[in-house]
Amino acid sequence: MKKGRKQPDKTIKQQINKLLLIVSVTVIFIVILMGLILLSVNDQYERALQSANTAAEFNKEFKETLDTGMYNHVIRPRTEHSVEELPMEELDQAENVLERLAQITSLPDNRWRAQSMLDMCSNLRSYMIEIAQTASYDQRMELLERNIRGETGLTALIETYMHDFIDDEVQELARLMGSLRLQSTILGIGSVALVAALTILILGYSVRISRRITQPIGALSEKAERFGADDFSVEPVQTGITELKSLDSNFDLMAERIRTLMQKQMEDQKSLHRAELELLLAQINPHFLYNTLDSIAILAESEREEDVVNMVTSLSTFFRNSLNDGRDIIPLKAELAQATSYLEIQQIRYSDIMTYRIDVPEDMQEIMVPKLMLQPLIENALYHGIKNKRGRGTIYITGCRDGSDILLKVQDNGAGIEPQHLEEMHRGVYLDHHRGLGLKNVSQRIRMYCGDSYGLWFDSELGEGTTVTVRLPGEGVSGIEKEETT
Repeated sequence: MKKGRKQPDKTIKQQINKLLLIVSVTVIFIVILMGLILLSVNDQYERALQSANTAAEFNKEFKETLDTGMYNHVIRPRTEHSVEELPMEELDQAENVLERLAQITSLPDNRWRAQSMLDMCSNLRSYMIEIAQTASYDQRMELLERNIRGETGLTALIETYMHDFIDDEVQELARLMGSLRLQSTILGIGSVALVAALTILILGYSVRISRRITQPIGALSEKAERFGADDFSVEPVQTGITELKSLDSNFDLMAERIRTLMQKQMEDQKSLHRAELELLLAQINPHFLYNTLDSIAILAESEREEDVVNMVTSLSTFFRNSLNDGRDIIPLKAELAQATSYLEIQQIRYSDIMTYRIDVPEDMQEIMVPKLMLQPLIENALYHGIKNKRGRGTIYITGCRDGSDILLKVQDNGAGIEPQHLEEMHRGVYLDHHRGLGLKNVSQRIRMYCGDSYGLWFDSELGEGTTVTVRLPGEGVSGIEKEETT
């Protein structure tokens, strides 16, 4: 036999289940045994009690009532309805009680007595009918005395049997009551002893398990404290508990992943700054610049000096706001100024098909929002809405509060969006490159700064127009530049 062999690791559940199995089997066996004993005695007691209660329903004056009724019936003259005038109600009630007693009683002697009394009632019924059908008064009196109310008559015999029946049931009740008291005493003593034994067993086993758990948990607690102090060193905890081994292993994996994620986050911060710069450059569409300059040249050749001045001023304002010291989070007032510059340029170029309105409350205009958020939405409204529909169109920019959030809406009465394409845009799928580039960029930046509950929502009806709603936090958003300085 080998000595010092290491015991296999066990889970806490396995150890507790072993104890519970032993305790449960013991308790269940004793409880079932005691329960069966009590149920058996209790069933006998209930049957005896029910039998006694039912017997109490039997008319104590059955003999006198029936004898008197039959005597009155005998002395009356005979008619064709004599049988129907017999006092059968008392007999019917007695038979009903006796039938129930025969089914309820658990005593063999009483079951025999109940059946015998039923037979007597049947005979009694026959004698009563015979008397009713007898024409002679003397013969009726003779039948009455001999078969019914005499000392050896059936009513006296039934009364004697019922007294014996009740006496036996009362004695059985007394015996069962004593048995119940004895069983209750045994069960009480047994329950106390069982609870005491189980308590000692559980306490002893609990102390043993707690010793095997508390030490490794203490080591894990110390490791967590070091982890909270940015000490990511990992040292395996020695334990024979499977769950604690798994917890320690997963804790080490978590520490390693968090260290990796922190390094990746630092790299992502740098990449984000680079992406913001690229975003600013990408939003300034070269085609927009070329087209605007061409429009300025055409206006100059047409000697429309005022329109040239307005377009150049708006173009200068547009680029100045686009750069904005390289910040990506600006006041809503500046974003509206950027949108206004863009709209003024486009209105000069498309004066025959486009007008615009801006209606945003003053108390909202100091809220910080992502830069270049409205211009891509306005551009889509113009090029994919108004220009694709005959007649003059309007771009309407509004703002309002919705609970703790703010809503900015860019609305046009242009061509609208096809239902299939609109469903894809609801899911964040922008298949059209020209349309989708700006929308996807705006949606991703809003979700990055504000969370997944914020972003763009689209509402459109083909041939009627489109509304793009921007949902932002009511307190505004804060940029990475601001977070780094705090």
